[in-house]
Amino acid sequence: MWSSDAQANEAISSDKTFGNMNSINLYAISEIQKEIDPSDMISLVFLLYDVPDTALQRLVIYERVYKDSIGGSVSDLLHQWAVHTQSRSTWKHEFLEALVICQLNQIIRKLGFNVADIKRNFELNNSKTYINPMKKLLYKLCEHIELENLTKLKNTLLTYNINTSDYEHCELIFLDLMCKKFIKFKQYSYGNRVTSHEYNVAKLADIIENFNGLEKLAQDLRTLEDANVKHNVLEKPNMTPVASSSKVNEEINKINDDDFSDSFDLFNKLMEDVKIDSLKSDKKIQNRTIYDIKNPNKVGICYIINQEHFYPSKYSIENKSDSKQLLPRKGSTKDKERLKRTMSALNFEVISDDNLDHITMKNKIESILKYRVHRDHSIFMLCILSHGTRGHIYAADSVKVKVEAIENLLDCEGAKHLQGMPKVFIYQACQVDEQVQTPELMPDAPNYYIKKSDILLYSATAPGYEAYRLEKYGSLFIQILCKVIEENADKAHLEDIFTSVSYYVYKICTKLRRDQLPKKETTLLKNLHLTKKS
Repeated sequence: MWSSDAQANEAISSDKTFGNMNSINLYAISEIQKEIDPSDMISLVFLLYDVPDTALQRLVIYERVYKDSIGGSVSDLLHQWAVHTQSRSTWKHEFLEALVICQLNQIIRKLGFNVADIKRNFELNNSKTYINPMKKLLYKLCEHIELENLTKLKNTLLTYNINTSDYEHCELIFLDLMCKKFIKFKQYSYGNRVTSHEYNVAKLADIIENFNGLEKLAQDLRTLEDANVKHNVLEKPNMTPVASSSKVNEEINKINDDDFSDSFDLFNKLMEDVKIDSLKSDKKIQNRTIYDIKNPNKVGICYIINQEHFYPSKYSIENKSDSKQLLPRKGSTKDKERLKRTMSALNFEVISDDNLDHITMKNKIESILKYRVHRDHSIFMLCILSHGTRGHIYAADSVKVKVEAIENLLDCEGAKHLQGMPKVFIYQACQVDEQVQTPELMPDAPNYYIKKSDILLYSATAPGYEAYRLEKYGSLFIQILCKVIEENADKAHLEDIFTSVSYYVYKICTKLRRDQLPKKETTLLKNLHLTKKS
């Protein structure tokens, strides 16, 4: 039979590249596994084992034994795999390719191979790859999921009733998803040879595309699933970060905000430059126009919900119209701590929670109203710090919650004992618009409608405007609000204080060439005064 020179040269090159395949044997693998660290062992088992249940079970035991022995455990996982698969003619190539994927170059050299030649063979000659294509892509995904996104992934899977909190490695999470058929693999074989694969990774792709920097990998997952490709065909995934993220960062670095981050004293300096008439007290007019403070030493409950970190959920993913990739609200903890100090100094009992999903947020508010707010309290205050959009506030699971629905909780069946008690609802609801991001200032623009009595609602911004947050120091609105309350709590009623805050925010943002205007809506029937600790 005639063959081309190119084909002959390729055969010679291949023989030279894989000329040391006999060095891969059961004894060599037994020795090799003694040198492999736990993270690489997990990756190799993930890539090599065909049955996810077996791989997960053995890796869980392996991790437990390794930790209990303080790193002294010697694994037999690779030797077990080799004994089970040596009947396959391709098992040595599978093992070698797994070493290449995990970049275990030292092991490859010890086996007598030229690392560059082996890598070039698997990268350029895709028809000679042996590891399941989807396994390779999932491994690449594991390599690109950092701790923050791994935590997000675990939280998101909880919304699908899948608890992966016990797993520290992404590969174990993916194995668990395979066991639960959340990720589905189907393999077609002819004799001992795998001919093709079929995958269902749509749910995982829907989740991953909501993680910053992983959008391209989500697309690669869908592409591989849709192609229903044969086992021997897989283009190398492009791991370049999405353009939107890198371009935004480039634009961010070009913007100068008047040395905005140099010192948080800027707030004080800007406020000093804004002239405003001093607030005067009307507390001397003790009549029916003032809400009664029953116990100045026990004014009421201030409940703060700080939504700083977000993750996609089953609900937000399936409701595409509501789905939005939400970045962490850096600086929000500064607002929470400032609010806690300010309200504690005004004799409030302060309760705070962080990063609540939409169901937990609703349940927590209801529980606080029902069990923590008593008849001897004089005021209930709710402060929510989050991203938002017109008429809504985002929960930590990226689900939009109507402001009106939160307001309705203040007058529900479980809050009948609050009738006649003033209820103050303050929120800093931020909506990040990547087209107008600044280095440290993040925008939002919610809206709301008041229907209940004895409620004072105060938003960081009015409809059509933005509200800005300093990533290092907190939001303009909350920080100015706390400062004005601290200085004027014993001089004026709350609505006047809020009016003063709105003026400061408006004037300061005008100087900074930022559009922000807080807005208050009220159905209070009397003037409401706060009291400082004596």
